[in-house]
Amino acid sequence: MCPMPHDIPDYDPFQSAYHEAFRPELYSLLDALPLPPGGHVIDLPCGNGFYTRRLAERLGPDQRLTAVDQCESYLNDVREQVVALPGTVDVRRGDAYRLPFQDATFDLVWSAQSLISLDPNLAVREMYRICKPQGFVAILEVDQFHHVVLPWPAELEVALASATLKASIRKYGDGVKLSPARRLRPILRAAGFASIRRWNYPLERTAPFEHATHDFLERHFQSLRDFAYHELSQEMKSSFDRYTDSTSPVSLQRSADAELECMNVLYLASPTAPSGTA
Repeated sequence: MCPMPHDIPDYDPFQSAYHEAFRPELYSLLDALPLPPGGHVIDLPCGNGFYTRRLAERLGPDQRLTAVDQCESYLNDVREQVVALPGTVDVRRGDAYRLPFQDATFDLVWSAQSLISLDPNLAVREMYRICKPQGFVAILEVDQFHHVVLPWPAELEVALASATLKASIRKYGDGVKLSPARRLRPILRAAGFASIRRWNYPLERTAPFEHATHDFLERHFQSLRDFAYHELSQEMKSSFDRYTDSTSPVSLQRSADAELECMNVLYLASPTAPSGTA
């Protein structure tokens, strides 16, 4: 396996596995977003182009798409993905806090699972600035404490949540960095949005898991091991090892009754309140 370019974030393999495992549902969610004729859309930050490509495929001849990120390797990948697609796609490097666009430029601002690596207050304020008064900002986010729901033993599930909290405090200085979804409404309101709506999207899989789901689970287990495992007691480490070992008789990957649910939250906000709203 070739090493990743140095500027690609280390969470990319996990996020790419998530995209692949739940591609149909994520694309369906994206397809339902409002996109007016002649509209201008921005994917911010665009990352590896998973959503950019789908947005570009959806564009009509009079619609435009802009994809922005700070990672040059990502931007090069996105350019290759959209070069043969119809429509106008502008791929450029940019700072999410100081975007090179005039006020009220975009009809739809799309941002997916990016606020954990940004300052949500600054990023959302900039989204508000570039959004047209009648436009929309759509933010897909997660809460890492509840993102992936699995049939762990109850005591292990509680221990993992506690360990994740401790690891978050150790790394970030607080326990809220990993849960941008639960803070979004007041952040959107403070930025100036007059209309704020929210939907929950549970993405579900049941055993036997196909390859993409199995790969996502393996990467999820590894991310827990890298981030929070050291905060577990020895007893809970042993339990975690048993339930994540694919050769174990209690392995979650092998269990015929295993169920997986990934919780997602979509916020759709507009600078202007709907007509008829006081």
